[in-house]
Amino acid sequence: MTAIGTPPVGPCPGWCVVAHDPTAGEDDTVHVGAPLAIADEVLARACMSVDPESGVRDGPYVVVGCTELTLDEAETLGASLIALARAARAVPPAAA
Repeated sequence: MTAIGTPPVGPCPGWCVVAHDPTAGEDDTVHVGAPLAIADEVLARACMSVDPESGVRDGPYVVVGCTELTLDEAETLGASLIALARAARAVPPAAA
């Protein structure tokens, strides 16, 4: 039996901010990270679910808005955003 305040299966990942409650049923099998504001009304979060019967996990993933990304996809997106910003920064300043 799992004590209240702990996840039902295995230890909670360090990034999870959910106050787990085993009486919550299926919802308690999901680990969710703190939101990261990406743009107006667009948040990114880490998430992972764990099957309470088998302990098999699904994830972790990074969810951006409504899009679920693998960790590799999220890292590629981050690197692409950095490259975009660096390329834009390379534009010479406008003449005064």
